Amino acid sequence: MFKNKNIRFLSFGEVLFDVFENEKRIGGAPLNIALRINSLGFPVAVISAVGDDNNGNLILDHLRQKKVNTSAIKVLQNYPTGKVIVSLDDNGVADYTIAQPVAWDFISLNKTAVSLAVASDVIIYGSLASRNEVSKASLLSMLAQSNAFKVFDVNLRPPHYTMETIQKLLQFSNMVKFNEEELLEISQVLGSVSDGIEQNIRFIKEKTGIQTICVTMGGAGAMLFYKDRLYSNPGYQIEVVDTVGAGDSFLGALLCSLLSDKEPQKALDFASAIGCYVTGSMGAIPEIDLNDIKTIMNSSKNKT
Repeated sequence: MFKNKNIRFLSFGEVLFDVFENEKRIGGAPLNIALRINSLGFPVAVISAVGDDNNGNLILDHLRQKKVNTSAIKVLQNYPTGKVIVSLDDNGVADYTIAQPVAWDFISLNKTAVSLAVASDVIIYGSLASRNEVSKASLLSMLAQSNAFKVFDVNLRPPHYTMETIQKLLQFSNMVKFNEEELLEISQVLGSVSDGIEQNIRFIKEKTGIQTICVTMGGAGAMLFYKDRLYSNPGYQIEVVDTVGAGDSFLGALLCSLLSDKEPQKALDFASAIGCYVTGSMGAIPEIDLNDIKTIMNSSKNKT
């Protein structure tokens, strides 16, 4: 399925537990992306921090069991492992209450983390971990030291971001992924007068110089701007269970496909099917049978 599984991925940012009404699940966008990349057979490491507590131990044990590189996840004595209270509406759409301060607010770089960053082919980072100056400084330093392909997974969670920080993170990125609300908000701040998705994709490209731009649109699918061409997938129909982690699995699958030289349209279709499957499953990182993904892609339920 993939032409090159030797691509070395690195994910920076929050690792935590999503707490639902009746259960808790390991989560955090950088962790979810890393686990999906790992599930597709690619080497991946995570830079983060957890508390010296049971939740931190559970996260580390789970990642080690999956053979994700945890050598740059620090265990901190003074802060607990991150926690997010997740509320789902009647359509399975999630709302998040994010605890702070927690361990991932205080990610620091050591020699191991810097070595991973320098050796990695791809670095994935979001905006949420930059809500604290300590983690933000570590992220900006790491990005400045690495020649990797840098992927900015925008994750606007009010009140945990500033536009000044978002613009700094955009300056380092070779690829950026938005949802449609994030694209519109950031484009308007940068001076766009359009509310069209395609127009704002091209606006971001001209304004920032970023050559690869992806926008997810929920059930309406996704768009990918790659090498001066725009690709789209209209979405696949499925009964939604919950939307938690769907965008993370989408991005992980898209990167694995696109960067291992799969044709952009096929990469986008594959990633969209993965994201669709996750929305129809319980939890952010369900086990995936690729035959089920092929069924989704080949289904007559694909929107036209």
